[in-house]
Amino acid sequence: MSIFGSLFKKKPVNAADDPVFGHITFEQAIWTFIPNSPTEGFMITVDAPESGPSQLQRDFFQRVRASLPDFERRAREFMRSRVDAGIDVSRLSVYSVDIGGDDESRQERFVLEMCDAEAIVIHRVSFSGSEAIDYGYDT
Repeated sequence: MSIFGSLFKKKPVNAADDPVFGHITFEQAIWTFIPNSPTEGFMITVDAPESGPSQLQRDFFQRVRASLPDFERRAREFMRSRVDAGIDVSRLSVYSVDIGGDDESRQERFVLEMCDAEAIVIHRVSFSGSEAIDYGYDT
């Protein structure tokens, strides 16, 4: 292989079958679960070392997942006064759940991202415990 080929060779993706997160891949310091179809759920990102998510992160995510309908409701309520009047927040569903490192998991902090079927705008609500604390979006 030439020197340029070895310089620009893509590093193999680290993958694991996690008992809680499913088949996850590790790239750019983040573990990610990407569903093959919308019926398989939503994307999950976990800020964890290459060795994989911790039990603390797994336990925290399981609590979030068990209360996801309530978090969705709280996110919609929080967004209502923060989005343009033309956005129907009732049409938004979970796009992804972002689990931070162990410190964020201990503090019960995570991010819920929601979008409509077109997924042109991703709405992001940060939670601390059961309370929505911040809103942002990406286009």
